[in-house]
Parts: sequence; structure tokens; C-alpha cells
Amino acid sequence: MLTLLIGPDWKANRACILQEISEDVHQRRPGRILIVPELISHDSERMLCAAAGDTTSRFAEVLSFTRLAHRVAELIGRNNMECMDNGGRIVAMASATRQLHAQLKSYASVESKPEFLMQLIEAVDEFKRCCITPEDLRLAAEKTEGVFAQKLEELALIYDAYNSLCLYGKKDPRDQMTWLLDQLADCEYAQEHVFYVDGFPDFTRQNMAILEYIIRVSPKVVISINCDKPGSHKMAFEKAGDTAASLLRLAQKWNVDTTVKYVASSDTALTAVCQSLFQGGIQPVNTNSNILSVYRADTPYTEVCAAARKIQSMVYAGARYRDFSVVCASLSPYRNLMNMVFNRYHIPFYLSGTEEILDRPVIQIVLSALDAALDGFSQRDMLRYLRSMLSPVSLSEYDKLENYI
Repeated sequence: MLTLLIGPDWKANRACILQEISEDVHQRRPGRILIVPELISHDSERMLCAAAGDTTSRFAEVLSFTRLAHRVAELIGRNNMECMDNGGRIVAMASATRQLHAQLKSYASVESKPEFLMQLIEAVDEFKRCCITPEDLRLAAEKTEGVFAQKLEELALIYDAYNSLCLYGKKDPRDQMTWLLDQLADCEYAQEHVFYVDGFPDFTRQNMAILEYIIRVSPKVVISINCDKPGSHKMAFEKAGDTAASLLRLAQKWNVDTTVKYVASSDTALTAVCQSLFQGGIQPVNTNSNILSVYRADTPYTEVCAAARKIQSMVYAGARYRDFSVVCASLSPYRNLMNMVFNRYHIPFYLSGTEEILDRPVIQIVLSALDAALDGFSQRDMLRYLRSMLSPVSLSEYDKLENYI
């Protein structure tokens, strides 16, 4: 049986799922599995234990799709599939393209470049997530013509050669979900467990194939989808609405009984704002000024200064620095500004976000030194190296050298 929990408030949906699992735990019903994305698995475990009590681990378990593969491997007494790391995948892809050197034309000139090999691996990742096979690429090539057809044909050859190399030794990590589906079909794990799924706006084709099998054979599957209705056309819920509609079609395909349960949103001071936030223009709403304040600034610098002044004033009133979070749509325009402004206001802060390693000063220094050595000590590369923090000359010596040049 499939139950879809549909609601625009993800907190209310999660509370509903945790409540259902808690009831199962209190009734001492074993074999409950909560599947969540890897990034929130730890928090989900904590919330489940808080909701269901001390005996939760005896009856329920929180897993991601990857950890589900490990659990199934343990159950059937097999070692989990050993996967290559990123370095191994690059080596395997380089070997595959080298074997096809005589057959490649469009990709012949770039087959050994690391950047191109990484792009090929990213393409293979996308193909595997979408369950696209080399044969599908060949069929697509037959329906097109010209250079594009040739590129599709060569991609099919490279993809097929890469898969052949992965048959020996360690496997490609993107094949783990396909392996999991094969193992589920060979054991009774899905038949013996009840599955709850939460936290996914949508699923890859591989994950959807696993869910299709679980829906078909498991006694009960509950999936939480954050949208207003299946097939929603609202901007914020379009992707999740398509996912809900696809799940209903899968259940109908296998004649599985389906229930759609609509979860009411929690009523808070910001409910009216949340309902219109992602649905076009923001409309003025009546809300407590102590709950929500809206400011408009002309530049990112003005925004950061306003945030710093607000934090400082509330700290003077008794708040603590750890009570605040500053969230940006994109960190790049704000990173240097926050470093400068927050330090000027003596506000301690932790900056969380991804950063390109090649942009780090130490890495840039090493690369500039290598560029200088390899390029005949050109003026540009030498000056870039000499004005770095690891330069063997002092700042005054560098200034004299630059003026002389």
C-alpha cells in the first residue's frame, strides 16, 4: 500500500511521518525504515529518537539510499560493492579513451586532457542517474545527423568502454543504486520492512526504480512530498508535484492501493509570508513587526552593514552572537564584504560555504611558482609570485624590482 503525505509545509509533513513511526514503535512493530537524503540523516535520527523514545533503535532505523545498499549487503551476507574514488574514475576514463583513439574523431584532440576527462565522467554520472545506456545514445545518434550524430556515437563508444573497464576490479559509484535494485530483487528485505520516505523534492531515475520495486512488494510505503497537490503548477511546487504524480502512476501501474493524505500547514506568524514567497510578486501582509522586518538596499555593501548594525544592537540588548544566521542567495558577492564589515564591527562569525581550492592563496602561490619555472620566468608570472605572502623578497625590495622593470 502506498500513502502520499502532501503538504506545503515540510515541517508539518515531517512531524506527521515521525508521529506515524512513533506509533509503530510504541506498538512494538519492527522493521520500520525511514529513508532520507544523506545530508539530513543525522538530524533525522536525532528527531526520530526524540519523537519515539529510547527504544526506537529496536524497531526503526534511518537510512539513506546509499546506507540502504550497505544494509541489504549485510543481510544477504555479501560485501558491499567496492567503488572507485574520483582519481580511479579519471584513470579508468583515460584508459577507455586511449583504447578508442583510432575510432575517435570529434574528441580525438582532447581525449587525454584532465578537464575533458572530468567532463566525460560528469556526463556518465548524468547518464547513469537517468538510466541512459550506451544503446540509447546509439539510437539517438541514428535519429540525428551531422557532427551531433558523430558526437553521440563517440559518447556511446566511450561510455561502453568505460563500463567494460568497471566490470573488473572496483566499480563505478553511480552503479551502486543499480546493484541495490538487483540485490533487493534477490532477497526479501523489501517484503519484510515498512518504508517511510521524507526530505526529497524529487528522485533520480535510479532511485525511482528502487521506489517502484519497494512500492510493488512492501506491505506499506509512506512518502512525504512537499507540495500543494500532485501535478502542481505553482512555481515552488512544480518539481515536487511532478514527483507525486509519477509515484501515483507507478502505484496504478502495479495495481497498488493508494491513499493521498493532505497535511495541514502549521499556523505561525510567518505563514502568510511563506504562502506567497515563491509564488510571483511578494504581497504586503499584516504581521507582527517583531517577527518580520523588511529592508531594501541599493548595494550588497549596504545590506551587510545593515545586518551588522542589527546584530550589534541586539547583542547590546542581551542576545548572543550564536543566535544569528546570515543567509545569502549567493555567497560570492558577499564573502569579502562580510569579512571586512563584520571584522570592522568586531562581530565573530563562521563562514560556511564551498570555495574553489584553486582560489586559495597558498595554492595560487604554488601554481604561480610552477608557471614561472615552466614559462621561462616571464615577467607576469614572476611578479605574481614575488608579491605573494611566501615571496623570498621583502615588500620594499619587490617595489624596487617592479619599478626597475
